[in-house]
Amino acid sequence: MNEGESKFHVGHRIRKLDNILKRNMQLALSGQGIDEVTAMNGFIIMYLHHHSGQAVHQKDIEKAFRIGRSAVTNILTRMEENGFIHRETDGCDARLKCLTLTPKGEEQCQVICSTIEWLNSRHLEGISAGELKQFFETLDRIEGNAGRLSGRILGTDDSWIREIKGFIDREKREGEPGASASKQE
Repeated sequence: MNEGESKFHVGHRIRKLDNILKRNMQLALSGQGIDEVTAMNGFIIMYLHHHSGQAVHQKDIEKAFRIGRSAVTNILTRMEENGFIHRETDGCDARLKCLTLTPKGEEQCQVICSTIEWLNSRHLEGISAGELKQFFETLDRIEGNAGRLSGRILGTDDSWIREIKGFIDREKREGEPGASASKQE
């Protein structure tokens, strides 16, 4: 796949954009003296801030950000070690830990929220409200398709394996990897 063809691979483009956005956030926070907050830490801090007064558990973070349990456990452990969050036993269910921001986490939240708003406004310069609406509608559809596909892959129906093999066979006949995907555009 050459650089010109990468426009047809949505995952590649989204990943590339995600890397740029995370790097911009890291640099912007670091420039303000906040070096121990990753982009994901920042979003979790904001989530906890916006849900203060509610019982928030690790499962809520997993669901909100669509990340696995082990990854969330590692992130929350580092955030607790860095003094941003506190985990305490839930009064209704001793197996669960409620997540709350510490005073340090609340303090950082103000800077993080303002920084994200500033970055967002800069990232969207020159993009009309209509273009942004269409972008989010398209992104919602891609996310829905990806979610349904994840359900199929994780489910018991393995017909998706035959679909991939058929896709590979078509590409072999057409002589170029990615040819089938670009023709769908």
